[in-house]
Amino acid sequence: MQSAFAVVALPVGLVLVTVSVVTAALYTPYTTSRIDTTITAFIGVTLQLGCLVATSSAVLFVFGALEVAGLAVPLLVQVVLAYAASHLTIYVACLKVTDLQERPLDPDVVLQSGPLRFVSRGSGSAETSADNS
Repeated sequence: MQSAFAVVALPVGLVLVTVSVVTAALYTPYTTSRIDTTITAFIGVTLQLGCLVATSSAVLFVFGALEVAGLAVPLLVQVVLAYAASHLTIYVACLKVTDLQERPLDPDVVLQSGPLRFVSRGSGSAETSADNS
């Protein structure tokens, strides 16, 4: 049962995180209207729930692999490490989403500063590599 949760929860958590990040990238709230508040709450809930589920699943995989290797870790240690890892992951993810929403969706900014610059091999890749040198 424990491994079934880990196998199912990891993709579910990653999908929730992806939905949250894509929503944050596509919609930046500027007012305090009900729509903006609802979308902000949706982004926050899906991000935190997705991080919690994905991190819990990853911790289960790690401690399951350690148990198969013959190293038994006490349950209290597993719970404390899972708690710390999930809260650290949620904290960093929230900071990244906030940073994402602070900047407008300008393709030049995204390609110069993010991992997308390695994926895009268009005419601007030579300029971005020259600018970064």
